[in-house]
Amino acid sequence: MIEQTISEDFKQAMRRLASTVAIITSGNAEHPAGMAATAVMSAAGDPPTIVVAVNRNASLSPVLAEHGRFCVNLLAERHCDLVGVFSGAVKGAERFDAGDWTSSQDGLPVLSDAAASMICTTMDTLEVATHTLFVGRVDSIVNHPAIDPLVWVDGRMASAQPIPTA
Repeated sequence: MIEQTISEDFKQAMRRLASTVAIITSGNAEHPAGMAATAVMSAAGDPPTIVVAVNRNASLSPVLAEHGRFCVNLLAERHCDLVGVFSGAVKGAERFDAGDWTSSQDGLPVLSDAAASMICTTMDTLEVATHTLFVGRVDSIVNHPAIDPLVWVDGRMASAQPIPTA
């Protein structure tokens, strides 16, 4: 009973943790894979390193493990429609029919108008409960000029607006 209470309290606490929504991609032009995610974090600045958490039951998980390369596409407000598509409403390569996708030099799917896209090479992995943490060295970055992140908070999408300062 105590574990169930902690689990429910944990879920409620995480609803308060606002996160930028990203689409993590891997594979190549012939066999792209991707999923929406909020479990993305910067791990180090030197060298630039990012961590993504992927449920091992997700279709992206074996593709990430096999390819050793991935792209973190940070979403902007204009990408609201992609969240459902990449959260399971559409399966497999058909997900990439939505949005404007290009390929990196080595074939990774890259969202052409993402707020930022970071191409990464997997440096390490760590198994944690139901998820695998993929630690990636950031090899290249494309930043969109507008900063209008799509945020996930309290189970829904939101926008982030700067707070005026004195």
